[in-house]
Amino acid sequence: MFDKDIYLNHIVDNEVIFKMRRLLDHIQSSLKNHSIIESDFFDPYERRTAESILNRFQELSYSFDGGLEESERKSIIIYPDYIQETDVPSVVAYLKIEGQLEDLSHKDYLGAILGLGITREKIGDILLYEDFTLIIVKKEIKDYILLNFEKAGRQNINISEIDGYGLEYPELDFIEISRFVSSLRLDSYLSAAYNISRSESRALIKSENVKVNWGKTSKADHTLEADDVISVRGKGRTILHEIGGMSKKGRLNLKIRKLV
Repeated sequence: MFDKDIYLNHIVDNEVIFKMRRLLDHIQSSLKNHSIIESDFFDPYERRTAESILNRFQELSYSFDGGLEESERKSIIIYPDYIQETDVPSVVAYLKIEGQLEDLSHKDYLGAILGLGITREKIGDILLYEDFTLIIVKKEIKDYILLNFEKAGRQNINISEIDGYGLEYPELDFIEISRFVSSLRLDSYLSAAYNISRSESRALIKSENVKVNWGKTSKADHTLEADDVISVRGKGRTILHEIGGMSKKGRLNLKIRKLV
């Protein structure tokens, strides 16, 4: 047994604290039973936080499994340090969706699966290819999804399990726009990227509806850098792709990618 609060006192996001408490339960169980324990899916920010905790337990090793190397969401597998990573089984399943998919979006697939009573933490990346969609899930729920997932949006779909061999991560689908901003402050960026006022930008930040690189921030003056990923609840995700030159009026030219 150990005091979990010691490992959590640097975290301010209550949702992340909850997930790290569960991670510490997994750590405790692996230490006690010398067992392999798997987590639900974590986003990149949650994984960075988890690593800062896991690295303090020298008796344990860990690895990530998101189905594909480039996957955004990955499960963490924790195991005694005498076990080789190659001996750790995969914890994910690959579900292929086919049918009339042209009008379906990431939100349609996610909403349909959540509508089956499955929590978001059990679902990994949802990847849209030209002629099919791939949904990566925890193995423990794949049979339930195969039996019950019949419709996304208004479209009937066909679903099957595949082995994932040879799959490559699809190219991101985005619209690139150019905007001039007075500074690289977060509130200035939000106003330009999402076409909202500075006061609305600050309100969104203050209400913790904005994430930078998957971590919540409450600082309107947070300074952004190239390749930062910014998401706003209800408004989607953008990437600060490039910071260009300065105009004659001293404004920065940004290339912004809006994910669609």
